[in-house]
Amino acid sequence: MKPALADENSAEGLEAFTEYWFELFSYGYETNDWAPFEAVTDPGCRTCDKYVEIVQGIYNKGQYIEGGEFILEEFVTDFAINTQGSIQVFVTNGQSDITFYGSDGIEIRTDAAPEPVVDVIFAAFTNGSWIVLDYGKPEGT
Repeated sequence: MKPALADENSAEGLEAFTEYWFELFSYGYETNDWAPFEAVTDPGCRTCDKYVEIVQGIYNKGQYIEGGEFILEEFVTDFAINTQGSIQVFVTNGQSDITFYGSDGIEIRTDAAPEPVVDVIFAAFTNGSWIVLDYGKPEGT
């Protein structure tokens, strides 16, 4: 459930929203229901589209996923609006183990949780709420 703070135009609100956004990302992995995630993510987020496409491909083959929960470990922002009208956030995040199952319910494989990485999120506050515009590796990495 979206915390009330996540609709506040402040650094704290953006952090609460970012935590919520990662919860929706995790929910998409386990359910293949991307509507809540897409409702708060700009369609121009290419990295987001890539993740969604990969996961949908697994479910489209009749397979499913358990795990893959995103874990937000660190949130850093100067909360300054950039020239593009968005706010940049650096997040240290990881994912839990991901287990893939065939349509018969038999485990195909488990991918161990990767080491946490630093990514960047660009978000904008419009019409009383936050939206993620882009997510991925910081430039130059």
